[in-house]
Amino acid sequence: MNQRSRHNVLFISLSQFGMAFSFNFVMVFLPFYIHSVSPYTANETLFWVGIIMGGPSFAAAFMSPVWGAFASRYNAKALFMSGLLSHAVIIFVMGFISNLPLLFAIRIAQGILGGISTVALIIISSSSFHGRASRDIGFFQNMMTFGQLIGPPAGALAASTLGYKGAFMSASALVLITFVFCRFYVTEVDHKLQSKNVSDKPNAGKKKFVAWNLVFAFTVQLMFLPSILPDVFKGFEIGHVIALKWVGLVVMLYTATAMIGTYFLCRLTISSQKLIVAVGLAGIVLQTLLAASPGISSFVVIRMCQTALIAAILPLVFSIFSSDLNGKVLGFLNAGRFAGNALGPIIGTSVLALTNLNVLYLFVGGISLVAMIGFVSFSGVIGGRGLRGTLVNK
Repeated sequence: MNQRSRHNVLFISLSQFGMAFSFNFVMVFLPFYIHSVSPYTANETLFWVGIIMGGPSFAAAFMSPVWGAFASRYNAKALFMSGLLSHAVIIFVMGFISNLPLLFAIRIAQGILGGISTVALIIISSSSFHGRASRDIGFFQNMMTFGQLIGPPAGALAASTLGYKGAFMSASALVLITFVFCRFYVTEVDHKLQSKNVSDKPNAGKKKFVAWNLVFAFTVQLMFLPSILPDVFKGFEIGHVIALKWVGLVVMLYTATAMIGTYFLCRLTISSQKLIVAVGLAGIVLQTLLAASPGISSFVVIRMCQTALIAAILPLVFSIFSSDLNGKVLGFLNAGRFAGNALGPIIGTSVLALTNLNVLYLFVGGISLVAMIGFVSFSGVIGGRGLRGTLVNK
């Protein structure tokens, strides 16, 4: 990999760290900020908290393919830089908004701009040499995960020491710093590479949909747990006070193993399709074993092993399609990740409200199993030309 390619992978990944960090940095104190400026009743304020917190993920899911289409036609670096700068401005402005409908509109705009991660994926894919796509995309994902990991505690500390305005401004400053680095160190990728087309064969659309389902299902498996962790601790007869002290550590532990697993699995030289099936099925087994955990310690260990395996599925799926370098395809797959981020907590709380924890664990595992069966049917692991071979024009 030459120096320009290394710079592209490094600084685009660092910018996504900044985006993920700032997003989660703000998310941790945003409910408190909304309550502090709300002129509405408690129940009305809760409604605004829900849509202001959840709206951006849905907006990003819808806009991700659009960003991919733009990147296939226009200057990818310019698009990405515009999105970064706009994101920094939006975070800064949020600290001075007390009108909740306006704050909601600004958050939707932030979600729309969150789709620039699709453009980032295209730049990473275009900059990767043959055989390094899964490794580079894995590094890209790990930087986002790292931002998600340390953003919340940093945001809570900033809000308590700097106040809400100061916290918003500091998050904006970090995104602006990554913008400056990308401005000077990221080079434009070959537009011809960006514009490669996927085969128009009849099954191509089905296979992209199968891959989308896989990304969505395993993102749900990654994201469903935090929203129901209080109930998990309660199920193990652990008091609220103790649970509140340990819940953050639990999330940090399994997020850390997700990063470690992604790092090593994306460096293996075996077929991406076979690796996806192997780690995916193992992750589904571990998901069902959550229901059999006798205590919180075994539950956490199982969850850590599970995330170490399934977190790698996302960059591995993206790497299968990376040789196409088609913005619409990568945008479509990235939309599956956003949809999983948005619906994971909703699925967790909704199913739990109607049933119990064990049914929820099996339900989430069932979603992943259905997606995996569809992937195996088309991937060529058992036989045939394979998912990638039928998609790419030879």
